[in-house]
Amino acid sequence: MVAFYILLAIAVILSIAFIAVWSRERPLISFFIKGLATISIISLAIYTVSMYALNTITILLIVGLVFCLLGDLVLALLELCDSSKRSNIITYGIVSFMLAQVAFIVMFGLTDVVTLYGLIAGVVIAGVIFLLKKPMKLDFGANLVPGILYAALLGTNVASSIILMITSGFNVCYILLAVGFVSFIVSDLILSQIYFAGNQKPMVQKINYVFYYLAILLIGLSFVGI
Repeated sequence: MVAFYILLAIAVILSIAFIAVWSRERPLISFFIKGLATISIISLAIYTVSMYALNTITILLIVGLVFCLLGDLVLALLELCDSSKRSNIITYGIVSFMLAQVAFIVMFGLTDVVTLYGLIAGVVIAGVIFLLKKPMKLDFGANLVPGILYAALLGTNVASSIILMITSGFNVCYILLAVGFVSFIVSDLILSQIYFAGNQKPMVQKINYVFYYLAILLIGLSFVGI
């Protein structure tokens, strides 16, 4: 357990350090610490899986977290590349996170949690975002289709994690998983304001990162109970 707590401390410290030092004026430093923070969380998840629950379900969750790492680093390139590549970078980032959500959906499917209700919830969430894109001043541009599809996939996982939490009798570890996915969707709603509504305030970006790193940290820790 000592190693677990050491890895947990490293993951938390690096995540907080990244959020604290992040700045558009220091893109290389931010990119480096961001990578270290996400890798530390994945390392924590891998260690936890190897100690408590190494199976197909947990491997899929690891795969999902790895795609989150790739998507996170791809989106970080926005601060390093010129504006002409912005749309393509966002597209690649969305695709990476879509693959992460697909891995999570398959994971939930293996636990018989992905039900008609979860799929309906995902479609409803995507539909609401599509209908409210104008009032929310969201200009998806060429990323409209992948953005809405991603919203449907993430919405399905949010609903599935809540269903799993309820059907498990509110097991603490499944609560962590559900809170993790809820934090994920909160992070992405904030991110949509940054990328598609032009809200570039540094504090908004930092709040987004708080919810994002909380999400992947809780999802990683939920392995203890799977």
